[in-house]
Amino acid sequence: MRGHPGDFRVFAPDPSGRTVYAAGAIGVTVLLMLLATAGVAVAWEEPLTLGTVPARIDIPRIGTHAEIAPLGLEDDGAMAAPVDPDTVGWWQDGPGLGGQGNMLLDGHVDWGGRLRVFGLLKQLREGDLIHVTDTDGNTATYAVMWTRLYEADTAPLDEIFPTTPEERLTLITCGGEFDPSIRMYLSRWVVRAEPLAQTDRGQDAE
Repeated sequence: MRGHPGDFRVFAPDPSGRTVYAAGAIGVTVLLMLLATAGVAVAWEEPLTLGTVPARIDIPRIGTHAEIAPLGLEDDGAMAAPVDPDTVGWWQDGPGLGGQGNMLLDGHVDWGGRLRVFGLLKQLREGDLIHVTDTDGNTATYAVMWTRLYEADTAPLDEIFPTTPEERLTLITCGGEFDPSIRMYLSRWVVRAEPLAQTDRGQDAE
């Protein structure tokens, strides 16, 4: 796969009337904050909890067991994709494990002619469990709320990246039609999950 799993790009006006170019997760977050200021989305007043650094993800339903690496932005402002196609990326400028808001994880669907870390992500269904462990060995369990396919250029960003103080987990990978001329998938699979409990990592994550 080529391109960035977490790359959604939009043009939108901010409250001052300027045009804002939002690329990748951080650009989307800034955009939504601007829209919230204009009353388009709900903002919150209490300080947010950032959470801890995620280090591992386990998704028993699809046999995914992988390390998580913190990632920032590419030069063009898009959320970086993991260098290792079998490692999951975490947007380090956003919430971590147990933090308020939307913890973003992205990963490759395929590479080198075979499925990679998020190759079966589209198979997740409501109620499937996702276990994320932080660098201290604490594990949070999330239940899938929904799995959806969006066109990368026209995705509803307020739905994918909501401005909410509630803890959420969002997984993103590429999907849909592959355009060989640009060597990129034209859509993104997005999985939204909500936390169940914070526990020590046990056999259910194996």
